[in-house]
Amino acid sequence: EETRPVAELIQLPEEELDAIMGGAEPATVIVAPPGEAGMPVLGDGTLAEAGRYVVLCAIPVGADPDEVAAAMQSETGGPPDLGDGPPHFTAGMIAELVVEPA
Repeated sequence: EETRPVAELIQLPEEELDAIMGGAEPATVIVAPPGEAGMPVLGDGTLAEAGRYVVLCAIPVGADPDEVAAAMQSETGGPPDLGDGPPHFTAGMIAELVVEPA
């Protein structure tokens, strides 16, 4: 089980981080435009299983919110092209949390 803090893990090269994550799918995905409530894209935001989670924003810095919303509603079958800026989590939009067993 990985014990390093998320702040340390996100500094790793992408290949190493992918190996640690093991291709895990996100538990939930919520997209929240600036100043608005979030829209569920995957799941409903509930973290029902005990474990360690990271909450982060992978949308690129500088992405147009309207383009992001349109891309999230598109059925292209792959990740949307939102630009090539660094992800928001590199600017601090990241948190780590633990869900304890009931």
